[in-house]
Formats: sequence, structure tokens, C-alpha cells
Amino acid sequence: MSDIVPVLETGRLRLRAITANDWPFLRDMWADAEVTRYIGGKPKAEEEAWTTFLRIVGHWQIMGYGYWMVEEKASGAPLGEVGFVDFRRDITPSLQGEPEIGWVFATASHGKGYATEAALEAVRWGDDFFDGARMSCIIDPPHIASIRVAEKCGFSETARTQYEGNEILILHRD
Repeated sequence: MSDIVPVLETGRLRLRAITANDWPFLRDMWADAEVTRYIGGKPKAEEEAWTTFLRIVGHWQIMGYGYWMVEEKASGAPLGEVGFVDFRRDITPSLQGEPEIGWVFATASHGKGYATEAALEAVRWGDDFFDGARMSCIIDPPHIASIRVAEKCGFSETARTQYEGNEILILHRD
């Protein structure tokens, strides 16, 4: 599958295809309460993390886009993931037809600018791939750090709504 996933690079980061070898890192990242605090509110059990893993990897095969594994170029250390999805969320207002960007990074990577650097590179790629389509993202309102990343990437709040029983922000980048 790595042949259909473009490799993107920034000054410090490499964004590459997620492989089976990334599973232990991603499983552990999704089991971290600090990571999931604003993404579902609770750590993922291994079964749920596995479903998430497969769901993310499958996007490239079916949709032609998806999430990249983000690693530090200098060391090759995994940091997190960033990319675009179409989860067909049952949400109002609808996000149908809008590439939805997301990012999640291991706790040890927080506060170092990695999410912004990776998301900006993904957005640059998305501008070309999606031919200027309106991009969206959803964020838990108290997740100030993630809101800042979105704003640095040109997103702004367009709505507040309920999703799976919780208030969320919908942000768009036109």
C-alpha cells in the first residue's frame, strides 16, 4: 500500500504510509488517557484501537487519501498521525463532500509544534489533491491546543453542534 501513499517532508518531519509495524505505537498512543482526553474522552481498548487502525489505513485504498504516519526525520521516531478522512458522520451541519482533516500525537510529542508542522504540510497536499475543496475539522471545545493548530492552518469556527452526545466545534478552511 505504501506505493499509493505519497511521502511528504517538512524540515523536521516525514509523513509516510502507515504500516503493520506502526500498530504497537498507535495501539499504545490510543490507549493513553491524555491523548484521548478530547478524542472520545477515554482510552481505546485494543479491539477499538485495532478497528480505528484498520479504518484509517483503509481510507487510502478506497478513497485515495487518508492519514499519514508522522515521524521525526532525524531519528525515525514515530510521533503521531495526520491526514484526511470521510467518516460519513451523522452530524448537522453535514460534512459530506468535505475532506475532514485530523491529527493525533503521542503525549511525548505535545507542545513541540509537530502537529502544526504536519497539519500544514497535509493541508498543502490537500489543496492540490482536493482541487481547492472546502476542508473541515471537528474539535472538542476545551481542546485549545488543537484549536490553535487548526487556526494556524487557516481553519475557523463555523458551527457548534452535538456529535455522539457531546458539543463539538466545526471548523472550515475555504
